[in-house]
Amino acid sequence: MPKYFSVVGYSGSGKTTLIYKLVKELGKRGYKIAVVKHDPKEHGSVDKKGSDTDLFWEAGSAAVMLASPSRLALFRRTEGELPLSELLSLCGAVDCVILEGYKSMPYPRVILWSPAQEPPYLPEAEVLALVYKKEDSEKVKGHCYGKNVPLIMRDNLGELADLLEGYLQDNG
Repeated sequence: MPKYFSVVGYSGSGKTTLIYKLVKELGKRGYKIAVVKHDPKEHGSVDKKGSDTDLFWEAGSAAVMLASPSRLALFRRTEGELPLSELLSLCGAVDCVILEGYKSMPYPRVILWSPAQEPPYLPEAEVLALVYKKEDSEKVKGHCYGKNVPLIMRDNLGELADLLEGYLQDNG
């Protein structure tokens, strides 16, 4: 099973942008990365209305797959959230899976600081890093005083990638 971690933060905090940059940076370092985006409110849209796959889905197919030489998309009906192990197995042969969201699950996480809201800490979740904007530096340091959490400025992608690379290489 590949290593995984979640990038958590509130809506509009920059999760997608950070993950995009991490996929590129870790890819340059030789890692094969997969991403699973959590959509608990079912707002996401990846298929066009009226397309063949959409028609098959609307007809009631239990699963619809779109396969081409360069990619695969799978839509499958579920009775609720799938276990993480099943999601990871669908990602294929990768070194790491980055989960976008899942802030209520105790997965290892990178937290995006939002000055308007408390960071989504979970006592049982390993916090790999708390990422913040430069202008929030004092608030973050005050909030995290006495906590053993690596603090990384959002503009310092290399430092965050170094930290995550260490996590990926840790066999523990």
